[in-house]
Amino acid sequence: MTPLMSPSEFAADALVRAYLHGRTLPKILHGAVVWVAETRLRSGKRPVLDATLCADIDSQAIAPRHPAPLFAATVIAVAEGA
Repeated sequence: MTPLMSPSEFAADALVRAYLHGRTLPKILHGAVVWVAETRLRSGKRPVLDATLCADIDSQAIAPRHPAPLFAATVIAVAEGA
């Protein structure tokens, strides 16, 4: 059974999953990244996912077996100002 998450842990997990956008991390690494993000959220440190952490995530992320739908990629590109 998965333990319950605190609101800050839930928010950090959602933030990390949104950044991953369909990619995954090994379970232990995902937990560590969520812990770092939660610590930054609770302390008020911004950005929560800084360039160094994002680079670390990107280097370890595993691509999904099926590519994300084109629509979702377009939405992200528009949201990022591309």
